[in-house]
Amino acid sequence: MNNGGKSDEFVVRVLDSMQSEDVDPRVGIVPADLEVSAEEALAALHATKGAEKVFKAFPQFLDPGSWLPVAVFTVCSKFGSARYLDLWDVDHFDGFTNLQRNLDECRVWFSDKGFDAWGSEQTRSGRINCFFTAPQAGAYICTARLQSYAGPALVECLIDNSSFGPLPVNGTITQPHPCNLSAGGHHFRIRQLSGSFFFLSLTVWRS
Repeated sequence: MNNGGKSDEFVVRVLDSMQSEDVDPRVGIVPADLEVSAEEALAALHATKGAEKVFKAFPQFLDPGSWLPVAVFTVCSKFGSARYLDLWDVDHFDGFTNLQRNLDECRVWFSDKGFDAWGSEQTRSGRINCFFTAPQAGAYICTARLQSYAGPALVECLIDNSSFGPLPVNGTITQPHPCNLSAGGHHFRIRQLSGSFFFLSLTVWRS
């Protein structure tokens, strides 16, 4: 007998679910600027441990006027030589970070734990890949802007397959990552290690 493509193994039945949950008020998230200026990035670089060695090796970094914008990535736009923005395991929570709100605010959220009641596996598998073209060989500054939510987070940033090491995210942070690049295509990657966070933007300068 033709059963419309349905399986004979599934048996329909009525289930009882008599335990209701209170409505979650869901506290709103704090707005954050996406754009990063060269002056902001330089100030953030000054404030980072090990900056003295970086400035000694690349004294041109001390002059933000020499920083030339190469690529900018946000969730809703790309500029310059920004080619591809790849996102894995982004989380959408209706009324909080649903798809439309993510697009309106140009950011995406990667959850951590505390959402198992909704069926979340509470994974920490968020991944971001920003692929851009370096117009020539030289020194570059890849500046990530991230925002933690409900406590600090920890991520790992990489240029291609070389890791900058664990990066703490507490609130909204702007973190430059200086690197020497060959001319051609490169990947700046962000891997979620712990905690929940938003990806706001990546700005790449050549100096």
